[in-house]
Amino acid sequence: MALLNLRAGQSVSEHVAKEMVTVYSISGHITFYENRTPIDLRAGEVLWIAGGVSHGLQAHEDSSLLVVRAGNVPATEEELDLREIPHFQRHPLVFAKFDQLAVRDSFVLVNDHDPVPLNRQMGGMRPGQLTWEYVTRGPDIFRIRIRRIAPRTGSETSPAVPTSTVARIRPA
Repeated sequence: MALLNLRAGQSVSEHVAKEMVTVYSISGHITFYENRTPIDLRAGEVLWIAGGVSHGLQAHEDSSLLVVRAGNVPATEEELDLREIPHFQRHPLVFAKFDQLAVRDSFVLVNDHDPVPLNRQMGGMRPGQLTWEYVTRGPDIFRIRIRRIAPRTGSETSPAVPTSTVARIRPA
């Protein structure tokens, strides 16, 4: 584990780590390059790099990063693909999936856009219980690893399908 402080304009040249690497942006704004593909990373965001993948970064402003190298690439995770799910069902489905996780378990959310409102909603309704790590960050597909890092408190509520929608889809 390392704390990396960069001044605006500083960079870390392209390199490869044998182990999986997790980068948590504490402050600032950087462009992270994974196999020369640029990914913007801002304060509070996390990304994961598989072992053996070439990466480097460029700081756009003074930035602090927590970098953790953690052994081998994790086993294949279950994916929850939202692209074909009706919009009104997506958030309740993600919360239900998350609420089934044990501490340290995760799943990968797949979407056709960056689900920033879902990230904020989960942080507000499950504070301190999860991490949100971009595995693939657009432009056409987003893969986000959602990991449970703390147990349920027992007082959680979940978003529900709007009642006006439920009334419309009920069988006659």
